[in-house]
Amino acid sequence: MYDKLCVSERRTKMLEFLGYRRETTRYELAAEFHVSISTIHRDIVYLSSIAPVYTKSGNSGGVFVSPDFRSYKTYLDDIEENYLYSLKGKIADDDWKIVEGIIRKFTRNRNVDR
Repeated sequence: MYDKLCVSERRTKMLEFLGYRRETTRYELAAEFHVSISTIHRDIVYLSSIAPVYTKSGNSGGVFVSPDFRSYKTYLDDIEENYLYSLKGKIADDDWKIVEGIIRKFTRNRNVDR
């Protein structure tokens, strides 16, 4: 649970929350961030304009973030990325395939053939 946050902090934390959970409800968000459902609605409208956040109505409805969404915090920094690339040629091909998967999953640059 979060104490009272300013609007931008709350929206940032909400996007991180959705990034981890992938789906939730307006009620859960309101309880988590100690704000009203109306405030959550406004936040969702804003977040959907900057990220792949969407809602669904009905029995299996809620607030969702696209499965391929990644928060900027989930990326490797340049030093980590360069270190992984430096392993190419130093490890077995099967191990390099694992490293390639890590690079694809956690770097902004999706070109692994460096």
